Amino acid sequence: MSESNPLPADNDVSVEATQGSDSANLNTIEAESVTIINAAQVQSIDIATRFRRLATVDGWVLTLLQPSRVIVNLSTSMRKIEMPLAEGDQVIKEREDLLILRKHPADRYKTHRAASSLAKSREDLLGATSEEV
Repeated sequence: MSESNPLPADNDVSVEATQGSDSANLNTIEAESVTIINAAQVQSIDIATRFRRLATVDGWVLTLLQPSRVIVNLSTSMRKIEMPLAEGDQVIKEREDLLILRKHPADRYKTHRAASSLAKSREDLLGATSEEV
């Protein structure tokens, strides 16, 4: 760690420290898309595959090592946010924010979507057992 960048060095973390005109450190994050959630509303995060955790000064960074469906369970509204993520995508907790960073173009995530029972054909539904639906 250096004086100008309070974050640990890790090649998989896309957070850069930059100097502004007022000499304050600002973090720049680059991604194709991001979802930002108030961390105080998060009850749990479910990640079904391998990931790496890196502790930072004011939170942590989870970097996925395999594609996975990440589920963020919210405590205040009893809802959940479910999204497919690819290898290299990150879930970052920084102060009061939880950021879910997607590093790849949107078409890459379409291949990770599971078929919903609403999207199945009539024959598929009739042939499936009640446990599969």
